[in-house]
Amino acid sequence: MRMHRDLVEGIRRSPRRARGAAGFSLIEVMFALTFLAVGILAVAAMIPAGTRGVSESRVITSSLMAGQLKMEELRGTTFKSLAVGTFSDTTSGFTRTWTVTDSIPTPGCKRIKVTANWTNKQGGQSTVLTSYVTR
Repeated sequence: MRMHRDLVEGIRRSPRRARGAAGFSLIEVMFALTFLAVGILAVAAMIPAGTRGVSESRVITSSLMAGQLKMEELRGTTFKSLAVGTFSDTTSGFTRTWTVTDSIPTPGCKRIKVTANWTNKQGGQSTVLTSYVTR
């Protein structure tokens, strides 16, 4: 009991803390909230740009897939039945154009060049894939 009594008396005897040392003032809290709000607004302003980037990446990936599918189809064709010339088709919003050239870069070799085209806000865009097949 004596210990408890000494503790209580020690608290009573201690000088009061200086005014304002016990916590944050209203002005400090307001400044903190203002800085927090500015930071949140800056992050929120970047969300549309990120969404736009994801959408553009999705379109580019889709165009590469469309071109790759055509490239695999052409590479699976036998050398003799791979017709030389320029051809095109439209699939999934992309126009695919492929050109088969004979004797490039050497005789007995054919070059296959597949281009996937699409239009967006920046104008016409394309991806190009090139491969070579031999006899």
